[in-house]
Order: sequence, then structure tokens, then C-alpha cells
Amino acid sequence: MNNNNVVRGFIPELYDASIYRTLEDNLVLKQICKAAIKAPIKEYGDTVYFTELEDPTISDYTGTLTAEDLTDAQIAMLINKTKTFAFKVQDLDRLMANVDVKGSQTERAAYQLKDAVERDVFQNVGTDANAGTALSATITTANVISQVSELARQLYENNVKENNMFMLLPPWMMVKLKIAGITFSINEGVNGKGGMFWTKDLGFTAYVTNTVYNAGTQATPVSTVLAGSYQSIGFAEQMLTTRAIELSGSRATQLDGGLVYGYRVLKPKELARGTFTFGAESSI
Repeated sequence: MNNNNVVRGFIPELYDASIYRTLEDNLVLKQICKAAIKAPIKEYGDTVYFTELEDPTISDYTGTLTAEDLTDAQIAMLINKTKTFAFKVQDLDRLMANVDVKGSQTERAAYQLKDAVERDVFQNVGTDANAGTALSATITTANVISQVSELARQLYENNVKENNMFMLLPPWMMVKLKIAGITFSINEGVNGKGGMFWTKDLGFTAYVTNTVYNAGTQATPVSTVLAGSYQSIGFAEQMLTTRAIELSGSRATQLDGGLVYGYRVLKPKELARGTFTFGAESSI
């Protein structure tokens, strides 16, 4: 098959579906952002709304009751972020044959999208966390459980239940928690392409991801650990249509695509933040 026919025969939907499956397996945001969106997004610049009823007023009973109207609390979120990829393919036949193969360009494009989006969100939402005073500590195996528990305590005091609570941990904190006796499992994902570590040994669900914001170095991380309710952060995204474009004067083909997305903190009192610095162990 010549190159022109291959390009015309390429099915972008298959490529998009493969990327979506990787995002479903590996995107932590899909695990922790459960707030329902009133209407799905379509394109960059859309505004989506999260709807919630006001809390009822509690008053002393004096012999009569007056029913109050509970109004909808509409929180707007702008879809104002875009992440894209574009790369050149010399042999589109081979790409089509390997589109679902782990390790292909499809898989790498999906992973890089996931990585970039998560790093953007986790770097910025922590500034709006208001469950309590932001924690700051140097973490060793001697204090890792107590510091993690203190972060959870702030959420408990804001009525976040264990079954509605998440925490995001960097891999180095997972190692220290393992040494301290916490057991982690690995999520294989709905398509067998996952590999995310998580635990419920602390009472709530803690996910391990290297997209937690690190203001330090690889040798000495300074990680922003986030914990919150599954309704504390709003997130929405829409995949852009993948395109296959013949490059002039070449037998190569350009493949490009990406996604548009937006995020914001919906419930600051249900989001907590800790800045935790890697501490070397004097003895284990």
C-alpha cells in the first residue's frame, strides 16, 4: 500500500480510543475528581458548572416550622488549558499495526499527556487548600505515619469521612510507609496497563504517583502532598480529534492531537496540603 492510501485509510478514532484507555488506567485525576458536571464540555473556552444545594439552616424549635427554599450553588469552571502532541511517522503501516501495543508511540503520547496534565493540576490546586494550617515537615520512617495522619485529621474535622477521602503520595513516601509497616497493593487497571500503587491501611485510600509536585530535587524531594474529599477538586477534559497529515516533500506523516481541560478547587475546606521534605534515615 502506498503512503497516500495508508494516510487515507488511517482511523483516528482507533488511535484516540487507545489514548483514552491509557488515560483511564493511569490518570489519578480520574480516581479522585468525582464531582458531577452539569453538562459535558465540547471545546476550549467552554464553561462547565458544578451544582450543589445549600446546607439547611439549623434553628431552635419554638412551636412552629417554616420551610426554607434551598437554592442551587452554581460553581463555574472555565476550560482554559490545552495540552497537545505532534510527531512524525515514517511508516504509518507499522503504527497502524502497533496502535494498541504497549510501548508504541500511542502509549507514549497518552502517558505524556497524562503526566503533563496531572503535574499542572497538582502544582496549582494546593494553594487553595483550606482544611487547616498547611503542614510542613521533614519525613523519616519515624514520623511518616504521624504526619500523614495529621493531614487526614484536618479533613476529619471538616466532616470528610474515610470512605470519601483520598491522599496523593510520592513514591519516596510510599517507601518510608512500607518500612513503617503499611502494606500497598498495585492496581493493574481496567485494561491491564495500570501499575498504580495504593493502600487503605491508613483507613482512607492513598494513591502513589510521581506527578505530585516536587519543589526540590530528585535526590532530596520537597513534595506537596494533597488530601481531600472526592468532591474537593473539579476537573473536566475533552480529547481533541487526532489528525494524520501528509507532509509535503516527504513520505512521512504528521500525527497530532491532545486534549483541552480545566480544573478548580470546589471545596477548599475539604482539601488539605502538606509540604514534606525527604529525610535521610540515620538507622532503620
